[in-house]
Amino acid sequence: MHEIRATVPPDYVSETVRLAHAAGIRRVTVAGVFVHGPEVERRIVSVETSTPRARAFVDTFLSSSTLSQTDYTLTSREVRAIVDDEPLASLTLPMSEPVVNVTQDLWQLGHVTVSYIVRAAAGAVVLATGVIENNPIAIVVAALFLPFLAQVLAVSFGVWQRDRELLVQGLRALLVSTALALAGGAAVAFLEGGPILFEGFKSPLSSFAISAVIGIAAGLSNADDTGRRYLIGVAAAVQLAIFPVWLGAVLVIGMPSHEILYPRLLSFAINLASITVCAIAAFASLHVGRRGTWTSARRGPGRH
Repeated sequence: MHEIRATVPPDYVSETVRLAHAAGIRRVTVAGVFVHGPEVERRIVSVETSTPRARAFVDTFLSSSTLSQTDYTLTSREVRAIVDDEPLASLTLPMSEPVVNVTQDLWQLGHVTVSYIVRAAAGAVVLATGVIENNPIAIVVAALFLPFLAQVLAVSFGVWQRDRELLVQGLRALLVSTALALAGGAAVAFLEGGPILFEGFKSPLSSFAISAVIGIAAGLSNADDTGRRYLIGVAAAVQLAIFPVWLGAVLVIGMPSHEILYPRLLSFAINLASITVCAIAAFASLHVGRRGTWTSARRGPGRH
């Protein structure tokens, strides 16, 4: 369930309300406000509704030729409960999330900050310890906070939305996570030595199958607001991060034969490609025809 709030000039209230009604939203709240900088009067048009109707309203709002001519702001919030006379069966439908929510969430998770670097480095060290000692608890704990899935999704969504900035940010964050995983593996191997006891690597074909399932689940989980996305992130972190961590460790301990090295490098590339492609394919299947709505709207003049 979502609250969608649009702040528009007074002359555009009727068009905004019309779009809300056209999306199946019966109740629309309008309130007057004064905006400082610029000093202007505006109207807040607010709706509280199910996720599918919120998505329909956002899509039509952002693609409206009338509203594209004015200066507006649009915010979207998830809400825990709405009490009105609408049946709960329709009000609580989780499908499907407005595209703007997904895009901005990926933007937020892709900023390479100090805390991001610390989290990625700490996760890499813990994962490397688990790989060298074959400690499944350490591997699972590391996967809980390793940043990999959101960054891969940012790349795939950037391609799908033709959003070069999101694509570049996702690639940058993914490269940082991979480099820190490589360094973490090397650092732990230098301190602990070998051998590497973990042998649970899958063949390239098995890696493709597992990554495809993870990618589809990740894409579908981003399409609605049913939650538990972090569990998919755990699976993706193990599927992706374990290879650069292992490679960093063997660079210190000793390189294996080509019969071992090449299939594992190939599996890492397959995992990245499979999760990227399958995630966006699954998400796009629920948003057919909606790809350009947010991208074109946010690039227009005067957008916030």
